[in-house]
Amino acid sequence: MNGGLRLSSFYVDSKLYPSLEPRLAARYMLTDEWALKASYARTTQYIHLLTNSGIGLPTDLWVPATAQVQPQVAHQVGLGVARTLHHWGEAFEFSFEAYYKPMRNLVEYREGASFLNTTDGEWQSKITSGQGWAYGGELFLQKKTGRTTGWLGYTLAWSNRRFPELNRGQIFPYKYDRRHDISLVVMHKFSPTLTLSGTWVYGTGNATTLSSSRYQLGPGQIFDDYGDRNSYRMAAYHRFDLDLSKTKKKRWGEVVNSLSIYNVYSRQNPYYIYYEASLINYNGVVSKPASYRQVSLFPIIPSVSKAFKF
Repeated sequence: MNGGLRLSSFYVDSKLYPSLEPRLAARYMLTDEWALKASYARTTQYIHLLTNSGIGLPTDLWVPATAQVQPQVAHQVGLGVARTLHHWGEAFEFSFEAYYKPMRNLVEYREGASFLNTTDGEWQSKITSGQGWAYGGELFLQKKTGRTTGWLGYTLAWSNRRFPELNRGQIFPYKYDRRHDISLVVMHKFSPTLTLSGTWVYGTGNATTLSSSRYQLGPGQIFDDYGDRNSYRMAAYHRFDLDLSKTKKKRWGEVVNSLSIYNVYSRQNPYYIYYEASLINYNGVVSKPASYRQVSLFPIIPSVSKAFKF
């Protein structure tokens, strides 16, 4: 059992925010191979991540707690099981952990507000405060010995928010709510100096808010009808990376030459979405309907590197 107690504080605008943060971690060995784990922690964060939930270029801002904006407070509990396996002369490690994290004093932009044309101090009038919950389960399997090693991690998670002034007071998913998250890493040593490694990652797409319909009531009077907040999912994010490394031993250390390929199959992962208006020809006929367009970054990128280790 490992316990701790931390006292932190934040002073701003003649306002003091003290915080007592206990934490406890415990492990119980059922057998030589099986172990139960449990943990609890109370945390306080004195800066807020302020994100836009609509379409367009992503704008994530870090803003501090102030006399009007209280710091975030969270409680996190976790319960897990772990086992060490030995098969075919190899060592494996398996673990599963479930967690639950309620949060309060979170911030979001008010409806229609953004960071544009915002001066110092004005951002406080453009946000609203609410609460959130993050919970899920994490599965981890690792091969620790032999010429071929690696691990597989999978997380099933939810991250929701509720603000009295947003989404009619109903719960909605956070922008970075990621239902499924997978990481697969495999490393193989052809020799003590030559190693090939591959990494594949997958994640559910970010949540965002899109207009479900658009109305024109008159010249220049166009209105968008939005559904629930963050009710649309962008395309999933996934990619595969490869790295081939050759190590040369020197009297003074090592030289590592690497050939890497980022995003091997050149996945067009979404960076942001924007609205493209319809095109109307001179006869008043729509030649191209309005649509949402996706912008992607970083296709396949090869690279070479040389590292010196002393």
